[in-house]
Amino acid sequence: MEYRIVEIEEGERKAEYTSDILRKLPAWFGIEESLQDYVDNVHKYPFWAAFENDHCIGFFSAVIHYNRTGEIYVCGIDSKYHRKGIGRLLYQRLEEYMVDNCCEYMLVKTISDTSPDKNYAKTRLFYKKMGFEELITLTEMWDENNPCLLMIKNIK
Repeated sequence: MEYRIVEIEEGERKAEYTSDILRKLPAWFGIEESLQDYVDNVHKYPFWAAFENDHCIGFFSAVIHYNRTGEIYVCGIDSKYHRKGIGRLLYQRLEEYMVDNCCEYMLVKTISDTSPDKNYAKTRLFYKKMGFEELITLTEMWDENNPCLLMIKNIK
């Protein structure tokens, strides 16, 4: 099956796709307040969606800091489509955008390996496959029950 990756510019569509996909991923986005914050703010950032036919099956959104560092703001792939290469396609498009915009690094925040959560173990493995390396775990970023792992990748 071929999937289309499309840059989305309309804020309402970004919010719609974000809400739809994140609500299908309660193991990762089960905190309503956090989920709604992504939905409310994703319109501000670059956004790419993956489609099977006309159906959105995943997305990546990112922000640029200090004109040189890209950060994955939020991303998600419908769990029915995990391990089909969609995340890789979306991430590659995002990284191309960051390189085109003179970024040197990519960052992502996720739950640290100090947490026993098996879903986030899969998430960390995906980021490692994309070339990210662990930088630091910060318990003060979110809270002790959600230790934040900051991962980094040099894309220059």
